[in-house]
Amino acid sequence: MTEIYRLAENVYRVISWEYRKLRGSLLTKYGLIDTAFDGEPELIYAGEEDSAVFENGYTLAFSLKAYLDGGFDIRLPLDEKDRLFGLGDATRNSIQHRGKSVLMLQKDPTAYGPIPYLMSSRGWAIMLNCTYAHIFDMGASDPDMLHISAGRGVLDMIVICGKDMREALFLQGKIAGRPVMLPKMSYGLTVVHNEQADAHSLINDAVRYKERNIPCDMFGLEPSWMEKFYDESIEKKWDYKRFPIWYWMGDHAYGCNFVEALNNMGYGLSLWLCCSYDLFWKEENDMVPDEQNTNRDDLVIQDANLMQGYVMDKVTKRDEPWFEHLKKFVDNGAESFKLDGAWQVVPFPDRVWANRYTDDEIRNLYPVVYARQMKEGYEEYCGRRAMIYTPGAYLGIQKYASTWAGDTGGSLNVLVSLMNYAMCGHSNASFDMYVKNKVTCHAGFLAPWTQHQNWSTWDYPWCFKTPGLEESYRWYSQLRSSLFPYIYAYAHVANETSISLMRPLSLMYPENARYDGVKNEYMFGESLLVSAWDNNVVLPEEDEWFDFFTGKKWEGEKEFRYTPSELHGGGLFVKAGSIVVMQDWAHSLREYRPDKLYLHVYPGKDAEFTLYEDDYYTYAYEKGEIAKTKITLSGNVLTIHPREGSYTSHHDPARGHASPTGDTTMPAPVDFEIIWHHDDGTSTNYTVCAAEYEKDAAVITEK
Repeated sequence: MTEIYRLAENVYRVISWEYRKLRGSLLTKYGLIDTAFDGEPELIYAGEEDSAVFENGYTLAFSLKAYLDGGFDIRLPLDEKDRLFGLGDATRNSIQHRGKSVLMLQKDPTAYGPIPYLMSSRGWAIMLNCTYAHIFDMGASDPDMLHISAGRGVLDMIVICGKDMREALFLQGKIAGRPVMLPKMSYGLTVVHNEQADAHSLINDAVRYKERNIPCDMFGLEPSWMEKFYDESIEKKWDYKRFPIWYWMGDHAYGCNFVEALNNMGYGLSLWLCCSYDLFWKEENDMVPDEQNTNRDDLVIQDANLMQGYVMDKVTKRDEPWFEHLKKFVDNGAESFKLDGAWQVVPFPDRVWANRYTDDEIRNLYPVVYARQMKEGYEEYCGRRAMIYTPGAYLGIQKYASTWAGDTGGSLNVLVSLMNYAMCGHSNASFDMYVKNKVTCHAGFLAPWTQHQNWSTWDYPWCFKTPGLEESYRWYSQLRSSLFPYIYAYAHVANETSISLMRPLSLMYPENARYDGVKNEYMFGESLLVSAWDNNVVLPEEDEWFDFFTGKKWEGEKEFRYTPSELHGGGLFVKAGSIVVMQDWAHSLREYRPDKLYLHVYPGKDAEFTLYEDDYYTYAYEKGEIAKTKITLSGNVLTIHPREGSYTSHHDPARGHASPTGDTTMPAPVDFEIIWHHDDGTSTNYTVCAAEYEKDAAVITEK
């Protein structure tokens, strides 16, 4: 028997009858997804029929087998028009998955982040509420059938009937969560240092970045910051010889150390972590008593040669949350944590988590629980946003952390994985940028967030003989800093709509299936198109385009071999009918607020852009503390509307646990310099003072 519940308009939950005899998904139990986001679910169907009619004209036809001891097998017919997207970092071979079969199981290094969300180009989507390994066969075995199967767990899936993919993603975000806003510094450049770094070399590198006019916002340390290399315990300490924190000031000291020096120069500090801690004791302890399971001591490892059961876990303190031992490092000045793949993305077949759950149920789930406890632990302790980044992912990761593509560097297939994340509503994704040539600089600095990885090398541009590499690195870093108003605006759009900052062409131009195979291009927000790793460029024929670097207007031929200049490593184009807001670059973004913004207008179609402001470091934006300035383009008329909304301004404190200080008044609006771009590569400039649009709209007509 199958039950179907209406959760909200266009959103349904399908559950097998056996669900009532078997325990449901831990995603639901721990509140990682919200299956009651719009009130009490309404039962609309219960029976054994093989179809049900939904809104927007969708009919769910299915053939289902669900087993009393767990596991299920469901088949759903595919329409000939269905092109299928999503699944996160479960595959790096395709963006459009019809005809493929994909195992949804986290695996290092080939599948760091399987997301059980599959979306059709027609607007319907399926989200599977199951943490056990399962398979999406999307027409591989039968070209006209979607076949989803799992050996364990119960059938529990959300069916979304959107009018298009954008609406499907919006509805998915109401259940799985929206992409979290990162602290301001996270949208600049993060440089992770060589394992052999010490405090002296770290400070010297920080100075070198400033002297070379290379904007940078955060430096990260690899596992060598700890006294014991790869210390997974909660007893970890600084390697005081390499990173002295003066012992007479106590474990929680801040000041008179290298972190304070970094902060004073405008940089944040990120610390590498590895973890095999049993995080599920906290999850269970946080549950109300009637939602807890009875402790199952029978699940410890039993062996006839042992007098009693054996517990594999030697690091966990059942009554101490993982984040507790990290508070002293936050007090020392750490503002970010890199949750390395070490042990969180590998199987532990002999472990029993919280004396309740076997590893096959936990393996996919662990990275999301880890990210949540880090995000919420930091927020509770500091009252601030966390910059938590992890390679591991599963359903719901977007509302807690950023991800990067693990220990796989950067390449075309890594770019595919980021676009597959975007098709699941996860925006804050990136990869390890190894700076060896201009191609990697181009792709890395134009990702949703940027991480320059050194690990065990000296991967600085000034360490290579490549002509012009340092100039290119500097140029892209300055571009990244200058684009902050644009990037931050579309980060807010992602938070509101689940439409990622990085957008595959198939999402932007869903009616044109020829873009499904374009793996080397994506839209960066609504206006910028990036080509990376491959210079064979396809400019969508639905729009006209300006070359961002040269100002050239592209018309006619839309598929060509692009030749970047000596400074650049790929293509960057602006859609005709765009407004791109930029600022002067800054050495670091932490407390930088420009007096003027540059408003680049690329005419051709009507356009709209909203500039977002908030306090940049707390979660007050979730309560609506946002100021928005809407800018519209209609023909040759540009209108800057008065700013709406408000927020409390905070001067970002140098250390994570300090209270915000300084003037809390929302800053006044800034002046705009308007650069109106023409087809011939020339431009016209105008200046609009803040007073001109502070109370009434300012209107500029280009003649």
